[in-house]
Amino acid sequence: MKVTIFGASGAIGKLLVNKVLEKGYFVTAYIRNPAKFDLTHPNLKLFEGELTDYHRIKEAVSGTDIVVSTLGPALARNYEGFPVLDGHKNIIRAMQSEQIRRFITIATPSVKFKRDKKSVATILPTIMAKLFLPKAYKEIVQIGEVVSGSDLDWTIIRFIAPTNKPGNANVKAGFGDTKMSLSISRADIAGFILEEISNGKYIKSMPIIGS
Repeated sequence: MKVTIFGASGAIGKLLVNKVLEKGYFVTAYIRNPAKFDLTHPNLKLFEGELTDYHRIKEAVSGTDIVVSTLGPALARNYEGFPVLDGHKNIIRAMQSEQIRRFITIATPSVKFKRDKKSVATILPTIMAKLFLPKAYKEIVQIGEVVSGSDLDWTIIRFIAPTNKPGNANVKAGFGDTKMSLSISRADIAGFILEEISNGKYIKSMPIIGS
């Protein structure tokens, strides 16, 4: 299987690249700055580019089976433009052009889903984001709308409080109806994404994951 990963040099992205390679799959890692990415592997191909470069993105997804984004908005009250939203739009357009169906991305429960039940997990993130990170909130919600409104076989994996703790593979998934800790290690997030790459359990769905 061939997997193209955007945000491959980020904290979750690096962990995911390693896990996908360990699975025996081929990886194309789309990165902005190669200096931040020191991993080498026979099954790994690096693609340097910007999220604004549609033609470069189209090259990176050409011939792949699954596209994954671990990109998220900047954790700042304000910043210029909506770069991650624009990147998602370019990724989706490139996938459609190349007739690639499967897309997995990440978000928070600020992105609402029809199966959500009222709970701390589905209500608190929106309140907090609107108060402290209004620009990021607006961007992540629009990303959710663009992805779920596409004709792709999409999955949006939502989580709230990622940590750098070691993973324990004890990941719980639900829609506000499952008792779980709102914190989850980035290693376990990467592991859950790998499972979704392999089994496609949550196509056209938005699971909330925790520990």
